[in-house]
Amino acid sequence: MLKGLKNWREPKKLWQIFTLLGLALLVIIIFAQKIEFSAIDLGRHLENGRLVFQDKDVLFKNFYSYTEPEQTFINHHWFSGVIFYGSFLLGGFKLLSLFNIFLALIVFFTFFRLAYKRAGFYLSVLMSLPAILLFNERVEIRPEIFSYFFIALTWLIWESKKLNSRIKTLITIPIFIFWANLHIYFFIGLALVAFKLLENFLWKFTDNQESIFKARFLATFAGIKKDIFNFLILTSACLLTPNHWRGPLYPFNIFKNYGYQIAENKSIFYLQNLTLNYNFNIFKLLLALLFVGLVANWFFYRRIRWFDLFFGIFISALALFASRNLALFGLVAMVIISSSLRKPLEFFNIKFYSLFDKLMFKIRAKMKFEAQKYLPVIPILLILALAGFFIKDYNGQHNFLKGSFGLGLGSGEEDSFNFFKDSGLSGPIFNNYDSGSALIFGLGAQEPVFVDNRPEAYSLKFFSDTYLPMQTDKDVWKKTLEEYKFKTIYFSYADQTPWGTTFLKNILADDDWALVYFDRSYVILALKSETPSEILDKYTLDDRAFRNKLRQLAKNSNIQKQFYLGSLAQSYGAPDLAEEIYRQILLEQPRNHRAVFSLAYFYSAFSNRDSLLKSIFYFNRGLKLEDSVPGIYSQRAMVYWNLGDYKQAEIDWRYALKINRHDVDALYYLEQIKDLKKQGRLPRD
Repeated sequence: MLKGLKNWREPKKLWQIFTLLGLALLVIIIFAQKIEFSAIDLGRHLENGRLVFQDKDVLFKNFYSYTEPEQTFINHHWFSGVIFYGSFLLGGFKLLSLFNIFLALIVFFTFFRLAYKRAGFYLSVLMSLPAILLFNERVEIRPEIFSYFFIALTWLIWESKKLNSRIKTLITIPIFIFWANLHIYFFIGLALVAFKLLENFLWKFTDNQESIFKARFLATFAGIKKDIFNFLILTSACLLTPNHWRGPLYPFNIFKNYGYQIAENKSIFYLQNLTLNYNFNIFKLLLALLFVGLVANWFFYRRIRWFDLFFGIFISALALFASRNLALFGLVAMVIISSSLRKPLEFFNIKFYSLFDKLMFKIRAKMKFEAQKYLPVIPILLILALAGFFIKDYNGQHNFLKGSFGLGLGSGEEDSFNFFKDSGLSGPIFNNYDSGSALIFGLGAQEPVFVDNRPEAYSLKFFSDTYLPMQTDKDVWKKTLEEYKFKTIYFSYADQTPWGTTFLKNILADDDWALVYFDRSYVILALKSETPSEILDKYTLDDRAFRNKLRQLAKNSNIQKQFYLGSLAQSYGAPDLAEEIYRQILLEQPRNHRAVFSLAYFYSAFSNRDSLLKSIFYFNRGLKLEDSVPGIYSQRAMVYWNLGDYKQAEIDWRYALKINRHDVDALYYLEQIKDLKKQGRLPRD
């Protein structure tokens, strides 16, 4: 790409440089989000980097938890922790943020280089815009950023026509050694190389038409024996980890002991019925373009590009299997779609101008000149428009960019750790899944955690028999409390799972526990019978203190945190505070559909007619702003049902089923309506 930009002072090259700078700006904007420590893995990675050379158990056991400390665990990303911790020591969380942005830029432009080599500049730029939107799915500081880079680098090496197979192998051996210790996605790199070798085999096999099938196969196979040997060498390089042969097999076994289901491991077709994510539609569009491009390849090249076919299907399958792979899919799709559509677009361009020649030669000549003159401006305008959209989203509804713009930690992210250390509170602590990794770093050796966000580090029985039921069943909670002797509860209330919200509501109303602290991310409660009275007297928050602090936090928080605080107010039993927060958001952003629907849900919880009518009003108002929010029609139907408007409730539930044919509420209540009509208790249509 840099060679293509020599003679950069030429106007065309200058426009290309400005375009590349614009793309870099987009990547910087989406990755310059402050670190929200409470629900990501970074804390554990930093602690891994700090301890890995002091205690080898970090590599093989559930080291940080007191519940199942002897549970075996393959720490496949330990070396990422070393790199992250080294960056942290040099410059703290701000340098970590800058390092993450730097890696993201390298990743993006390495993939862009692949697309540019295959499809030229402007088509690559066009396809990079949806790829950047999907890249936004994984902006947190994660080990997988190394995998993205090594996938692109391995692809670039094995696509080089200047290097033979032996040289490519020698170059990629150290890459795979590092990769196998950095992140579990090294198997994607092995698949990439395997697809390249398979393409080489198939092309040689199909080109040889002079012999019978068996002879052709044997002759072709003999010609790629060295390639197979080189591939086995690369596979062997992945054995050089602390876990040896278990490391390369781990990607195929990790989900066998996964007792806790997390959203990022779910398909978009499952998640789209639970949450609104505009990137899901972008993924579907790119998936369709990828399919069209692969089909078009055969028509225009008259030769199947086997690698693009195999690798495109492979990455698509990963993205369909788990939403965590959407970002990787976008980057790979940028390359394959660009190269697949190059020939078709050139063909249609020639046909278009040929037709125009016959109709209006002079006008066509002038239009072509003008189009060529202003063509470089188009990608710049698109990039500026997208940058403006991102900036507006940061300051608005956070539909795409969920965090706050900036570097380092978000405001107050370490406050709860400092409070715990200074207050004199002690464990054993009960914490929820989301908060585990942050507490591993924040509390360090002072307190081991009950659980953290590594499902594979705990037994299936732990989640099914202990962790989940203890949050919804008061008898199981009592039994677990007696077993583990909890003194402190340290809970991330951003946990919006049914069991998490149920537990928080119950424990805040439990007279045995005192609320001693809360901030934008956590609540901390102390068991009154096990906590010194001087600590309780000093830190227990009464209703007035809770209300004052919550209002102050809401006033100085971003939109995402304000919604969490509204949810906390409802769990605490202060619905008026929740209503106040949602109305304040709506006052500042009248078109914020999430605030509108929050008020609709809020009023739907009351049984009086006035509140239910207010709920309908806000549901209707929200649907005018955004009608794609999952479950909205089913929820509005429930309000109509409670109002006694069964006809409108039926209409809404039927519409809900058109959107999601698995809508449980709609299926149940439509069956109830059907039975009531048979009994004559409701009028038939």
